[in-house]
Amino acid sequence: MHKCLFALCGALFACTLSAAQVNDLYQGMAPTSGDMTAAQGQALSQVLVKVSGKRDILAQPEVVKALAAPKEFVQQYGYQDEGQVQMLKAQFVAAKVNALIAASKYALLGPARPQLAFWLVQDDGERRIISDQSGDGWSPVLRSQAQALGLPVSIPLMDLDDSMAVSATDVWGRFAGPILKASQRYGAEMVVLGQLVAKGEEWTLDWALYGPKSGATEQLTKGEVQGSQQEIATGLADALAGWLVENYGARLGGASSSQALQIEGVQGIDDMISLQKLLQGMASVTQVTIGQLNGDKVNFSLTLQGDKAELIRGLELEPRLQRLPDEGNLRYQWSQP
Repeated sequence: MHKCLFALCGALFACTLSAAQVNDLYQGMAPTSGDMTAAQGQALSQVLVKVSGKRDILAQPEVVKALAAPKEFVQQYGYQDEGQVQMLKAQFVAAKVNALIAASKYALLGPARPQLAFWLVQDDGERRIISDQSGDGWSPVLRSQAQALGLPVSIPLMDLDDSMAVSATDVWGRFAGPILKASQRYGAEMVVLGQLVAKGEEWTLDWALYGPKSGATEQLTKGEVQGSQQEIATGLADALAGWLVENYGARLGGASSSQALQIEGVQGIDDMISLQKLLQGMASVTQVTIGQLNGDKVNFSLTLQGDKAELIRGLELEPRLQRLPDEGNLRYQWSQP
């Protein structure tokens, strides 16, 4: 999807507690086997799942047809060796991918997505928090399934800092506020707190997603998954992606519309770069133009393919933006944490 941006500088601005940018959203990889069409189709299927947050999109008639002839969606490709396997690495045209998703009547998520921290307590006779370096197999399978759906995920290191800040009892009891604060080191905006209980050869995960809402930390959604490690990880990722699409996704289609947006509290070029990158990541925004700059106030002109409500929901993902009262207009205060 083409973005028309006012170029100020090539530098990037990083800050904790800001919506993560999924840079490889329209990129897929597949093993080469002499059948270029099949490899491109497999890579395209990965992209469609990441962008839509739904695995069942691959069964839609329009998508099945596209996967059989994926060449027109490819922007560029190359090859990469992974061990003894040669992989096709393909970048796809965002506008065409988005149009295919829209034709299939699915919503999509843009590159701006909340950073999630997984705090899960495993109870198999002894309660302990699953760490990123644990050798029990949970970390890689959780990360793999989250990445398949384009979810930016952190799993705690459980080093001295984490151990001092969060205990297994805290997670089991779902003391979300302090845990969300402890997750700031990972840039997390939302936390998943869960209880993993062993039942014979299988597991049961009772989980809930927490994040800021109306100035407080609240439970946003919850669920329960049963099965093997793979089934647990898949079910959790599917549920989280589904909730994000429902609450922050955009359904493209229809005529484009223009929307004015004023942001106050902009202090310099780093803030300008951050705001451009943020708006570029909104699923419903197809073009961004910077207008009048007056003191610390910046006016943006946005071209939307979704509606105004979808834009507002997308902006809610960015905790550095707080909406200001202004009937009929979109005004936000920009602030650093």
